[in-house]
Amino acid sequence: MPRRMAPSAYKPAVCERAGSDRAAYAVTVQPRRARMMVRPAVLLSGLIASLASPHPATAQNIPVYFPSGSYGYDRQLGVTVLSRARPLYQQQGIHAGGFTVLPTFDEALFYNSDVTGAAGSGSWGVRTSGNVSAESNWERNSAAASVGFGNNVFFALPNDSYTDWNAAVGGTYQIGRDLLEGAFSHVTYHQFGTSLAALQSSTPVSNQTDTAHAAYSIDLNRISITPDFSFSAYRYGIATVQGQQISQTSLNRNVFAASLISRYSMSEEGGLLLVLRGIASDFPSPAPSQPSNNSTSYEVLTGLDYQANSVWRYRALVGIEVRDFQAAQYKTHTAPVLEASVIWTPTGLTTVTGTLSREIEDPTTAGNNGYVLTAARGVVDHELLRNVLLQGRVAVASATYLQTVNGTQTSYTLGGGVTWLINRTVRLSLDYDFTQQLGQVGGTNAANPGTIASAPFTQSIAMLTLHIAL
Repeated sequence: MPRRMAPSAYKPAVCERAGSDRAAYAVTVQPRRARMMVRPAVLLSGLIASLASPHPATAQNIPVYFPSGSYGYDRQLGVTVLSRARPLYQQQGIHAGGFTVLPTFDEALFYNSDVTGAAGSGSWGVRTSGNVSAESNWERNSAAASVGFGNNVFFALPNDSYTDWNAAVGGTYQIGRDLLEGAFSHVTYHQFGTSLAALQSSTPVSNQTDTAHAAYSIDLNRISITPDFSFSAYRYGIATVQGQQISQTSLNRNVFAASLISRYSMSEEGGLLLVLRGIASDFPSPAPSQPSNNSTSYEVLTGLDYQANSVWRYRALVGIEVRDFQAAQYKTHTAPVLEASVIWTPTGLTTVTGTLSREIEDPTTAGNNGYVLTAARGVVDHELLRNVLLQGRVAVASATYLQTVNGTQTSYTLGGGVTWLINRTVRLSLDYDFTQQLGQVGGTNAANPGTIASAPFTQSIAMLTLHIAL
């Protein structure tokens, strides 16, 4: 039976923000330990989600380089609460020739206590979103495409309403035992000053990201070698700070990345990974009289994916990154980087997932040359009934700027939700998240507003979502 998105994937976000340099890797070819066919529609949806994610650099490589939790029936090892097949509540899609078309539509009512990060900016609102994806049912090669939108209306702030949209296309072509894969995506999204490491804008900023990606996986039985290439163009819109419109064209960047990925399959229980990666970031429109943010990064990562004959699964990528800047004013920065996740399934009805990541990011506000983002997240999923799923979640993220004078920002989030699977077509979910963000970066005067990053605030978001899937 084809794999479908887990119920949590249907939950929309109220505010979305920029993707990171690592988003380009979200379509990397997965390991094929059991000669499993790559499902490009799932990979494409992961690419779109990573580019528009509220926390873009949180564990981006783990689901890319290693396959996600096993998908299947019953409660065997490796099957999580969200990956378990539920035939009575699974979206069937529309069969058209050799393709399956999956239309979805969401209508959500929400309350956001602090939309812009400024006092008195709470508002009720509605979010209308939809997506249509198509994936091939071919036995050997595959192709997929997806297009979606999300319209956000704030009743108390009608001028701050906005519409996001995204589109992606990709596919795989098998050459003997090897696999050629390519994809392209476009995302137009908006963000307020409440996002971590974002300019303190009182209006939604329209940004966009375009990513092209190609990889060729060479299968040598237990060993596979994959050259991987991607190009991403990030473009930033106009922000409003202290009543002034601020152009963010100096943050526009083009990022080219090349990787060599080697995998060794120890057994069906897991495998080892070695990644050599280079990233070049070019800022074509630097701010006048400001040093260039152009940089070149080199990374070495080693990884382990291990599913023991127990209730635990371990996945980790650990390494080091060296970032060298073109401007003499900026020193070369060397830092350990990592992404790790642990999945604990104490019973067939409960899954506990913990993730930890640390990455060096390009600047997303003027007046600095980037930051180190450290993020941790814990999620508990519980199957109360076959069609009623509960979730509790906690997260912390910290942005430490490479120029220490600019300080650190930290965000804490606590939330939970319940999803009711009514039938194959309809499901209803209720979610609540509370966020507290501390720290403020840059100046606080109107003479240089472009260096102001989001100020301390607290935010509560409650959302009731009706999801329809044909």
